[in-house]
This record gives sequence, C-alpha cells and structure tokens, in this order.
Amino acid sequence: MKVLVAGGRGFIGREVVAALGAAGHEAVASGRGDTATLAAQPGWDALVWAAGGRPVSAEQCVADHAHAAAKTARAMPGLRRVVYLSSAEVYGLQDVPFREDAPLLGASPLGQAKVAGEHAIAAAAPEARVVILRPCWVYGPGLAPSTFLPTLVASLHKRRRYAMTPGQQTRDLVYVDDVVRAVTRALADDAPPGAYNIGTGVETSVLDMALGIARRVRPDAIALLDVGARPYREGEAFRVAIDVAKARAQLGFTAEIGLEDGLTRMVDALTRT
Repeated sequence: MKVLVAGGRGFIGREVVAALGAAGHEAVASGRGDTATLAAQPGWDALVWAAGGRPVSAEQCVADHAHAAAKTARAMPGLRRVVYLSSAEVYGLQDVPFREDAPLLGASPLGQAKVAGEHAIAAAAPEARVVILRPCWVYGPGLAPSTFLPTLVASLHKRRRYAMTPGQQTRDLVYVDDVVRAVTRALADDAPPGAYNIGTGVETSVLDMALGIARRVRPDAIALLDVGARPYREGEAFRVAIDVAKARAQLGFTAEIGLEDGLTRMVDALTRT
C-alpha cells in the first residue's frame, strides 16, 4: 500500500512512517512545503493526516487542520483510505468521560479546528473509507522540547526548580507507540470507518504525572516542584477523560503501554545524555 503521511516528519508522523515501512508499505513523509506536490502524484492508496501543530491564531489552526487536509485529499484521486488524526479537544467543556457520540463543542482553537477538519476531510474524500482518531494527551521522547513534559524533565534533570499549577487537572495520557498502532490498525482492510477515542481510559492528574516524572529523574527531584506557583490557564478543560470502549470493540484497538511504563521510557530517553 502506498501511503502519504502528511506531517510525517513530526512527533507522531515520523513514527507512523517508520511503522508502516517496517510492515512492508510504501510510506512517504511530507511537510508543509511539499505535501501539495507529493499529493498531486498518482498512485496513492491512503492518506494519513498527522500535520498541523498548535498555531496561535484560530484562523491558522483552521487553515492547517481543516482546509489543508481537505485540499490534500481532493488532490488524490482514487484515494481508498484516510486516517485523520483529530484530538480529544473536539469535545470541549462538558461532562466526562467523553464518548464518540457526544456533541463536539471544541472550546480551544485547536479543538474547534479539529471539529472543522473532521467534517472537511469526510466531505473531501467521499469515496474513501475515513477513520478519525481522537487521541487524548500523546506523550513520548519525541515531543517538542518546548512542551510541558520535556521542559519538566529537563528542569528536574538539571536540578532546576519547576513552577507549575496546583496540578488538579486530569488527562488521559497515551504513549506515542500506541497511537501509531491505532493508525496502522485504522488502515487495515477490515477497519470500520468512523470516529474513535484513542487512549488508555485512565484519568490521571497533572500533579500525579509530575510526581511520577520527578521520582524517575531522581528521588530528591520532587522537592524541585513548585506546585501552585502558576495559575490554571483561563478556559482550560479541568477534566479530560475519554471512553475507549468503541475503539476496543469496533476497531480492535487497546492501548498496551501504561503510564508507569510510558513515563519510564520517556524519562530514560530524555535523560540519557
């Protein structure tokens, strides 16, 4: 199978490219500068949309996650399969756990852009089997160094104090390798179309996550955490918990890497130098 992985040089995308290549597929990574050129080439069987970051402006978010995805799909005649990496942020601020049939309220710019992207990609590829994956908080050693988890690990590893919120927000953390497995499963011939939550189904507080990282860096690193030194972000979703039953029952996907194992892998990779 010939697969274009848009965003294939990013955190999740590059791991998808590697996994598909190892499975015998022809997986081609593209970025912002060459996605349109590559999409115009003939012979594509599938598109994996893993492109777009978290731009500051809402307009750029929609351009990256909705307009660009739809334009790419329309440029690929004969496309048979599409996997669109959305986000649990599409659910916005509502009661947990989020289920796939819940309204898509998209409170953040990224959440709103992903809602638009889900609709746009389905409309742009009406003949393809479209699978939408909604992962929660994806983590692993390849995360951008400026994001929360890598900066936390780096600070504690260098014995620097780290100012954080009280940490009572909750998230479902899913390791990047599990997200990659979900993508490859979604490309299988028997994968039914639709939207699926991708995560562990376990709700973890940010404080517990930070404490777990500190313990792995070194036993005394917990004392470097300035818990409550920063306020919560305005409009932040306080609880994010997803129901993963549909992915298990219909897609045949269950996360295999628990938080204890995942944090150990990430901290070991980031502190190896």
